[in-house]
Amino acid sequence: MRLDAFYTKYISSRDIPIVSSGKVPDKALIEARRIVDNMLAKKPGLAKVLVKNRVRIAVMAASELTTDIPEHSDLRPREHWDKRARGLGATRARPACSCAEENLLAYRNDPYRGENILIHEFAHTLHELAIMEVDETFDARLRSTYASAMKRGLWANTYAATNHKEYWAEGVQSWLNANREVSRGDGIHNGINTHRELRDYDPDLASLISEWFHEPPESESP
Repeated sequence: MRLDAFYTKYISSRDIPIVSSGKVPDKALIEARRIVDNMLAKKPGLAKVLVKNRVRIAVMAASELTTDIPEHSDLRPREHWDKRARGLGATRARPACSCAEENLLAYRNDPYRGENILIHEFAHTLHELAIMEVDETFDARLRSTYASAMKRGLWANTYAATNHKEYWAEGVQSWLNANREVSRGDGIHNGINTHRELRDYDPDLASLISEWFHEPPESESP
């Protein structure tokens, strides 16, 4: 895989490149690899599909912006993306799944402190560039599960209610004990942020997620 010269640091997880500029500390790439390793542990064959689709994990330095990432440098308006995003899922057109140093290493000034953006964006990446290729029923089953949850009034006033894709990614975060918790829906989160709580609150989503990811100990996140 040919990568842009912007990337001067490289490690890998199951042959998936994890890359950054020289501004990113090594420990951030190592943490990203640990997360990807854990998320692929139940279905390691998904890695081959991601490699075929040229997916790479791009780690931004705390001082870098989303559009500094070569695969995202054409996003417009630039100011919108640089203000809004500290991570994006990979697509066929832009095959970088990005995340940021400050979130991986839990810096105090991380605007997404308390949740894991790589888990969220890699969940999107797996959905669209791996799982749908190996299970042709998956997206339809996810859409049906999402529609049922919305009819039952679940996930009111949260990001998970946006569409079936965010329902999945937010659910994976909670399944892996890596989401932020608030007492009631604040437009983004609610009180569900662990796999045990997810099983009780939305067992259909939990069942779908459990097909692809191991259940972690309650106190651990990838």
